[in-house]
Amino acid sequence: MKKRSLIFIIPAVILVGLLCYAVINALCIYIPQEKAQKSYRDLKESVRIVEDDAKRQDQSSSDGADTSGADHTGEEEAITEYDFKSLNRYNPDYVGWLTIDDTVVDYPVMKSSENDPEFYLHRDFYGDYSVSGCLFIGEKCNSESKSFVIYGHNMNNGSMFGALDEYYDYDYAERHRDIRFYVNGKERIYRVFAAFQTKVYDDRDDVFKYYEAVGDLSKAEYDQTVENVRALSEPKLPDAPAYPAQLMFLSTCSYHTDDGRFVVAAYRVS
Repeated sequence: MKKRSLIFIIPAVILVGLLCYAVINALCIYIPQEKAQKSYRDLKESVRIVEDDAKRQDQSSSDGADTSGADHTGEEEAITEYDFKSLNRYNPDYVGWLTIDDTVVDYPVMKSSENDPEFYLHRDFYGDYSVSGCLFIGEKCNSESKSFVIYGHNMNNGSMFGALDEYYDYDYAERHRDIRFYVNGKERIYRVFAAFQTKVYDDRDDVFKYYEAVGDLSKAEYDQTVENVRALSEPKLPDAPAYPAQLMFLSTCSYHTDDGRFVVAAYRVS
C-alpha cells in the first residue's frame, strides 16, 4: 500500500516543484520588465506640462472669447504636452522621444559613443543595468544622418520593440503608418513604408545589410537601399521615399532564424 502511495506522491511532488520553478522564473522575468516600464512612464511624467482649465479660461477671456458660462466641457479639457528637450539635463546621451500611437512604443532614444555603440543595450536612461535596456541609435549614424537605425529589445511582455513584428500584417501597418520622434523639442513625423525579416550576416556575405545602409548616403546608395528594403518587405505598402527624405529603421530581434531581426522602415515627411 505504501509503495502505491509513493507512486502517486513522487510525481506530484515533482510537478509541484516544476510549477514553483516556472512561477519563480516567470516572476524573475516579468517583474524587472514591468519595473522598467514604470520607470519610463515616470520619466515621461517628469516632463509633463499641463495647461489647466483655469489657465485656458483666462487666455480665452484675454482673447475676447465667450465667457457667458455656457457649457464648453469638451473644449475646456486640459491639454497635456511634454518638455522632452529638458531630458538632456539628466543625461547628455539622450537624443529624443519616440512614440507610435496606440502602441506601447513610447520611450526615450539614446546615442552613446562610437567606442561603445551598444552601451544602452542593457542600461536604462540613467545608465544603470536594466534587462529591458533603452532604445538607442546604432553606430556610424545619428538622428541627423540621411539614414539611421534605432535598436530596441524584443521583450516577451511586449514592451520596448516587442510588438514591432505586428507590422508584418498589412492592415496593422496601414493603421500605424506614422511614427513621431521628438528631437530638440521639435516633432518629426516618419511614415512607415516597409517591414521585413532579415538577420545579422557574416561580413563575407554579399547581401543587403540594412544596418550598414546608414550615415550620409549618396543618392545612388539611398535609391539602392530603398529598392532593397521594398523588395524584402512583406506588407506591400503603396508609397516609397524619394531622395533626400531621411530614412529611419526600427530594429529588434526576431526568432525565425539564428541572429534574426525584424525591421520597420520609415521616411521623414515633416
